[in-house]
Amino acid sequence: MIDLKRTLSLISGGIFSPEQTWRSYLPEAETWQKTAVLLTGPLIILAAVAAYVFGFLGSDVSFFGRFRPTIVSTIMTIITSAITAAIVAFVFSALAGAFGGKKSFALGLAATTFAFIPGYLGQAVTWLPWIGSLLALGLFVYALVLLWKIIPIYLEVPDGRRVGHYILSLVATIAVMIVFSMTIGRLLYPSMDGPSFDGMPERPTSSSPAGAGMYGNLARQGELMQAAEEDRYNPPSDGRLSEDQVREFIRVMQRTEELQQDKTARLQELAEKAENDGDISISDFGSMMSGMTEVAGLQTSEIEVVKSAGGNWAEHQWVRESLRTAWIQKDINDTVSHNYALYQKYEEELSTFIAR
Repeated sequence: MIDLKRTLSLISGGIFSPEQTWRSYLPEAETWQKTAVLLTGPLIILAAVAAYVFGFLGSDVSFFGRFRPTIVSTIMTIITSAITAAIVAFVFSALAGAFGGKKSFALGLAATTFAFIPGYLGQAVTWLPWIGSLLALGLFVYALVLLWKIIPIYLEVPDGRRVGHYILSLVATIAVMIVFSMTIGRLLYPSMDGPSFDGMPERPTSSSPAGAGMYGNLARQGELMQAAEEDRYNPPSDGRLSEDQVREFIRVMQRTEELQQDKTARLQELAEKAENDGDISISDFGSMMSGMTEVAGLQTSEIEVVKSAGGNWAEHQWVRESLRTAWIQKDINDTVSHNYALYQKYEEELSTFIAR
């Protein structure tokens, strides 16, 4: 049942006295329908409507590169925000169970909704002139800090596993949302790139100042994946690899491995800091999120190495499959024998990437 007074009280408490509000609501959080009606739904609707109203105060294009909201886009925002809220709650609660905490969608929805109250406020003020977009970004980062703090209270993830759960949950959420934006999101936004994250301001264009951070990384990943999907390659009629192709494949894979090791080391430093100090600063969260979108998967880094050098992703994939077939079959025919001879010549480098 809708209780606007209680809703406003929870929102206010979630901003000014978050931990006290979280703990007082915890006994009621076991029912996700109650949280959805009392908090999540009203926040989504209020944020979208406020963004629509404030849109008339700003210019036609915001700092994040979007045209100001319309009635249709506002309705779509409400729909995608509701879907996103459910996805985030499901991911964090499901992985909490895997990390020794409570696997409860209801508690996950309550925890993530409370944590993202600043994010919803940021979404609401994105269109304010001059300061709106920067304020939205700051509020979203603050929401990540609150999310870190509320997880052990609601989902009871053990202290020694908090960092792993938090990082994996965020990476999994990002991956799911990228897939969502490239599939269902395109049906909802046929002329746009897809929906934004829960409580997150719209992603910037690649030329915006924010592009160097988390949103720029997400945008680049999406653009790289789309470019890779569009690549086409017609293999030679004899199916034989060239030595140049094999050497380029080795270079790409070695550079990809170096990038992954470097990014993982940076996240490990933050993880160790969190375990030792028990807390992470807002600037650390910004670094974590910026790096995490790059570490979301090996394939994305691999695509970036290929495409940034002007390569063809389809050709790269063909070389990989040809080498693996050669490693498995060895001399089944002349083509495979030729390719296997190349594999043997570079076996020391290739075995790490092919013989798995």
